[in-house]
Amino acid sequence: MMDTPPKPATSAEPTAADSTTITFIVLTSFFPESRRAVQFANELAAPLGARLVLLHSNHRGLLRKTSKAPADQQSTVYLEQALQEMAAGLDSPTTIELATDLFPAVINDLARRYHPALFVLGRPHAERADFDLGAATLDVLRNVELPLLLVPQSYTGPAAPQHVAIAADAEAFALPPHALAPHILHKLRPQRTTVITAAAMQNDMACASALHYVGNSGLLPTDGPRLSVEGYYAIHPDLGILEALASTKADCLILLARRRSVLGGFFHRSITSQLLMRSPVPVLVVPAIDG
Repeated sequence: MMDTPPKPATSAEPTAADSTTITFIVLTSFFPESRRAVQFANELAAPLGARLVLLHSNHRGLLRKTSKAPADQQSTVYLEQALQEMAAGLDSPTTIELATDLFPAVINDLARRYHPALFVLGRPHAERADFDLGAATLDVLRNVELPLLLVPQSYTGPAAPQHVAIAADAEAFALPPHALAPHILHKLRPQRTTVITAAAMQNDMACASALHYVGNSGLLPTDGPRLSVEGYYAIHPDLGILEALASTKADCLILLARRRSVLGGFFHRSITSQLLMRSPVPVLVVPAIDG
């Protein structure tokens, strides 16, 4: 791992003095979707005083369950130099990490050393997609319960969200202890937040319950703008959520990742993949505990 000048040096092993610093781990490559994710993370880090960890994996084992022969030493040197050049253009303190794969042991080691608030991943244009984003997301959440921020390559809006849409249902939930997602949202303070539900039939009780549980979860600042709720008709929840994004013009979607949901397997791989692949705005997937 390397720290990049000219920004203040950041240690690879965070000390007690900097343990409160927000850290984003960004899955990094030189291709368009990754460059967009790095740019987005850099912009988001500014108002938070956050640091970045640019994580490069030769084989992206999280996304493709394959393995190849390791790169030769000279190629690794060139790779490090190229990543240093990328990091030099960023405003945030930045550390570079190289990994041969992103299997659970590697992810857990990174989580232990950096205590990241977010794992940031870029999404390529649909016609360029060559991996299962839903599976990738669930792998991260399953192994380290780490919030994941997916940034569409085509997204051109602000990094700090102005209008957040939160997909929820009528089931109680809680956030894991020491969750950092609320800290980020409290500091960013979006101007508007809308709770959205999706159901095949009108269900105002479910809308009211979703609003209550989100409002009492601690996810959002209590002194922020008033929460509102909107329901959408949809046989398939993902289609209802996508319709809600178009209708509300929200610039960020928050999904609550739980093991169980009344929305007919809301985070089943196929539904998750559809939301992640088709959302026009960044998606923040937040691990949650069933209430």
